[in-house]
Amino acid sequence: MMALNFFKPYLFTGLHILVWSLLGFILLFYIPLTWNIVLPPFFWLWQCTVLFIMIILFYTNAKIIVPKTIIKDKIGPFLLWIFLVIFSLQLIAYLYTSQTDMHSKIAALLGFQKYRNRFFDNFVFTITLLVLGISTSWAMLQHWQKAAQHKQKLEQDKTVAELAMLKAQINPHFFFNSLNSIYSLTYSNIEDSRSALHTLSHMMRYLLYNTEGERTTLLKEVDFLKNYIALMRLRANSKLNIVTKIPENLIDYPIIPMLLLPLVENAFKHGVHATDKSEINITIKQDNNNLELEVENTFFEKMNTPLDQGGIGLINTKRRLQLVYPNKHTMNAGTTQDGKYKVTLQITLEQ
Repeated sequence: MMALNFFKPYLFTGLHILVWSLLGFILLFYIPLTWNIVLPPFFWLWQCTVLFIMIILFYTNAKIIVPKTIIKDKIGPFLLWIFLVIFSLQLIAYLYTSQTDMHSKIAALLGFQKYRNRFFDNFVFTITLLVLGISTSWAMLQHWQKAAQHKQKLEQDKTVAELAMLKAQINPHFFFNSLNSIYSLTYSNIEDSRSALHTLSHMMRYLLYNTEGERTTLLKEVDFLKNYIALMRLRANSKLNIVTKIPENLIDYPIIPMLLLPLVENAFKHGVHATDKSEINITIKQDNNNLELEVENTFFEKMNTPLDQGGIGLINTKRRLQLVYPNKHTMNAGTTQDGKYKVTLQITLEQ
């Protein structure tokens, strides 16, 4: 593989040399090898001249003419160029062959009748059209490939920028909610608020140093989630019951950072009542590279409506999933028969 990458820049040049070598072989040796005859020097000079002209014509057409005419939708100038090329080559062929009487002499060597058409060279006309056709097709193909690559690059840049924006929205959103929680805690329990600040410092360290790239690890993401739940436990009143089922032996896979938090954060935001009993169930399951997060919380109809359950975190999570894990995730959210709100996220992770 490394050897292929090393020679890759030279493959393009090598392929062109090979093609021109094959064309040169046909031009120079097809007649003498086929008919087993000895041809005069003016034949070899003419064939070499034709080959040289075709090489210049090919790259001039591909690199200069096509980009300035067809690609810019200027068909008229391109057709005029074709006409001038054909006319010029026919004029050159006529002047050379009339001076050397090449066609008649070669026809005599081959045992044919005298060459009749002295004003139009069918061979030069055919090979000119062939070279121009291949050259134009090659130039257009390169243009389309570059356009496709440019479009793909723009889409990638747009995706990266959008992901960065979404992540930038989630981080302050989380930080703001966490500070509000700790601020409320300072009125009831100083020691718990200090513990919460310590936990928050670990979480902020994760946000600063582990979420800058496109990927973090599943274990780090789950540890961050555990710290968040621990922070919420400190704030929770006696009416809130938090149940977590998170395996200790998770298999580590790359994952986009801050993906799981909004689903859990959403449950604490909408599923906790100040006076009524509340319950939040958080379950993580893993089957090889298939990860499932299930978050279920008490749904208070007077506090929320189904449309109110989303919020910026959940909306951003859906968008990030569409961008990074297209066709590799399912996400379902809604109220259950027993009156709770449930979000289930399934992702197929990749190394």
